Amino acid sequence: MIKTIDTKNFSLLLLVLATSLFGQNGLPKIYSGDAQKIFSLRKAYLNGELKNENAIKYLKRQADKLLSMTPLSVTDKEQIPPSGDKHDYMSMGKYWWPDPNTKDGLPYIRKDGEVNPEVKGISDATNIGKTISAVEVLSTAFYITNDSKYSFKASQILHVMFIDEKSKMNPNLNYAQFVPCRNEGRGSGIIDVHGFYRLIDAISLLENANEWMKDDDTKIRSWFEEYLLWLQTSKNGLAEAKAKNNHGTWYDVQIVSILLFLDRSNEAKSYLESVSKKRIDLQIKEDGKQLEELKRTKAMSYTLFNLKAYFKLSVLADKVGLDLWNYNGKNGGSIRKALDYFLPFVQDSTKWEYQQIESFKNDDVYPLLVIAKKKYDEKTYGDWIRKIFPDNIKISIPNFL
Repeated sequence: MIKTIDTKNFSLLLLVLATSLFGQNGLPKIYSGDAQKIFSLRKAYLNGELKNENAIKYLKRQADKLLSMTPLSVTDKEQIPPSGDKHDYMSMGKYWWPDPNTKDGLPYIRKDGEVNPEVKGISDATNIGKTISAVEVLSTAFYITNDSKYSFKASQILHVMFIDEKSKMNPNLNYAQFVPCRNEGRGSGIIDVHGFYRLIDAISLLENANEWMKDDDTKIRSWFEEYLLWLQTSKNGLAEAKAKNNHGTWYDVQIVSILLFLDRSNEAKSYLESVSKKRIDLQIKEDGKQLEELKRTKAMSYTLFNLKAYFKLSVLADKVGLDLWNYNGKNGGSIRKALDYFLPFVQDSTKWEYQQIESFKNDDVYPLLVIAKKKYDEKTYGDWIRKIFPDNIKISIPNFL
């Protein structure tokens, strides 16, 4: 588990991937983050100005721990997917449980927000999550420090999961989040890899690493080409594209980030114009409520989860000159209104009017407020930061990488 650290000690790094700039003038070509800031961090570190910075020390410690990590693969699992090919990703729907009213517990029934521990029995979801996080940390450490031991390890991990014919994942999610005796896989399982946008930026940070071979880069881009085609044409992909809740928004984040990674920016812009704006029309009401998320048993958590997706989508839209930050939907809803509606409840969750069956963790709100200060109003959202996080602000490392 990645531990948390005091935000005041790494506030500079927190902003590394907070806003947007295209790769130019030697800047890294990242898509969901701020290329100028991470470039400045690299320059300062290599000039000896940041070597004693607590945040840098912490980042290096985390990266050093990963140097001994055994690369993971979808072929590690004991189970065999319906296809008979272990290279196919496989996971079980986490909110589905045996039916207590049937002798054999089948078919499974849904208990929203309650995770069935059986899901841990299939390692693919865990392995892909660990792979994304590890490559993210290692690539960031390499880019800032220029230490090849980090790029070597990141390359090794990527090679096993996505490139090596013996171990690589097939570019599909046909069997993601299956439900026993109901289906072999669902479109909603695509959410399992919603963090691919992080992986794409991490790969981009390896661009000039000697350890990341041109052939490897070509092959992983080919992998994402195939996966994108699957997202856009498969039964599960098309089903997820129609999702009216956070699943649809995170689907958009995947589509747009992959298109940008593949240098198909015109397609990314067209997609954002034709699809993502309509999601705002559909999902966010004039008062800022996200009604689909409010139906859930963890309504606060899912409201934040979808808000994070919209912020990420807006950062990606910046890359193609499209402003989603200030887009007002046909029903009067907007991303800013969704944020403004939510913040008072983050400050005092006892006032929340909907279900939240587990304690709410507000760490992920902080980076949204940092971005909101820049995109909307510095004083308003600076005040919110002071209200919600008055003392020690602790954020997990993925929020600033």
